[in-house]
Amino acid sequence: MAAPTAPVKPGQTPRPSSATGTFSAKAMMNASGVFSSEQLSPDANSFPVIYEAAILYAADYYDAARETLKEHMKTDEGKSSIRTWLMLFDLLQLTHNRREFEALSMMFTVQFERSPPAWTAESGDTDPRRKEKRERKDLFLMAPDANGALLSEIDRLEAFAKEIGTCRIELNKVKSILAEEAELFSIVFQRLRRAKILLWFNGLDDFAAVLKASINEAGGTISASQGWWSLLFELTILDGRVDEYEELGLEYAVAFEISPPPWEVVVRPTGIAESAPGADRNSPAAAALAAQVGFPLNGVVGQNSKEMLQQLSIFAAAKQEVLVDMSGLLRIDFAVAGQFFEAVRAIQLSQKRVILSNLNELVAALLEVFGMSKHAILMRKKFV
Repeated sequence: MAAPTAPVKPGQTPRPSSATGTFSAKAMMNASGVFSSEQLSPDANSFPVIYEAAILYAADYYDAARETLKEHMKTDEGKSSIRTWLMLFDLLQLTHNRREFEALSMMFTVQFERSPPAWTAESGDTDPRRKEKRERKDLFLMAPDANGALLSEIDRLEAFAKEIGTCRIELNKVKSILAEEAELFSIVFQRLRRAKILLWFNGLDDFAAVLKASINEAGGTISASQGWWSLLFELTILDGRVDEYEELGLEYAVAFEISPPPWEVVVRPTGIAESAPGADRNSPAAAALAAQVGFPLNGVVGQNSKEMLQQLSIFAAAKQEVLVDMSGLLRIDFAVAGQFFEAVRAIQLSQKRVILSNLNELVAALLEVFGMSKHAILMRKKFV
C-alpha cells in the first residue's frame, strides 16, 4: 500500500502522491522531522494499517485515512479486527459522515453479531477539519493612536474584558510603551486577574522584548523603570510563565534589593475559553469543568496549543497522579505530536503517573506508534 512521497523539507508534512493518498507512514514521520528516535517505538518499523490510518488522520488527510481503513477491511485480517472497525466508526463520527456510519453499523452487526457503536449527535463546531484560527468574539486589538500612545486603550480593555468574561489580547501592533502606560496596564491586569477573568495573549514574546528593551534604556533607577517591571511581572503571572518569572525576580532583587511581587497560579481551563468564548464562568458547564479531577483536552491540539500544554504542566505540578480527560479531544495534529509527547514525557520523568483517558481510536493509535505507552497509561474509550 505504500507509495512514494514528494521531496519534503525538515518540519514539513509530506503530501500524498498516489491516487488514494496512502503512502509510507514511516517515511512520512522520518521526513517530517517531527519525531525523534526516542519518540519512535520499535513497532514503527512494521507500521500496521491502523497506524498508517492514524498518522494520515493526524496529518489532516481524512479521506486518505478512511480509504486506508476501508481497503484493509477487505482483507481477512482487517475484516476480523474489531479495532479497525472501531477506528473507522470514530473517523466517520468525527467527520460527521452519518450515512457511511449507519451503513457500517449494519455490516458490523452481521460480522460480529453484536450491537455497533451508537452515533453521537454533535454540533458542527466539533468537526476536526475546522480552522484553528477562527474569529473570536473576545479578541481585543491593542492599537496605539496616531501618536503611538496607548492610554485610550486602558479603560476600553477593562470594560471589554468585563463585558465578555474572557479576553484574548492582540499585542503585535505595540512597538513601544511609556513607563506610565505600562504601570496603568499592570493595575488593570491585576484587577482583571482578581476578578477571575480569563486572559490570553497574542504576540506576548515580542511585547515582552519591548518591555525589556525599555528597562535597559531607562538605566538603573527603579523609579524610571518600575512601570515596565510591573507589567512584565503581571504578564508572566497571567501567562503561567514560572521560569521567566523566577529569572525576572532574581534580576529585580539583585538590581534593586527589593522582593518581586508574589507569584500566583492562574488556571485557564481550555474547555470553556477555547470552545465557547464569552461563556458564563458561573454556568453549570463551567462548574462541572472546574470540579473535574482530570485535566480536560478538547478540540484539536495544534499549532496554537502551546498555552494549553503549559496549563497541563501547571495542572500536573501539584499532583502525583495526573489524569488527562481526552474525551473531548478530536485530533492531535501531526506537526505538533512531538511537542505533546515531550510535554507528557516531562511530567512522567518528574516521577508522576500519567493517565490519558477516554481516547478515541485514532488518537490512541497515533500515541502508540511513537511509544507514548512508555510514559503514560493509555485508556481508550469504552465500547459496550
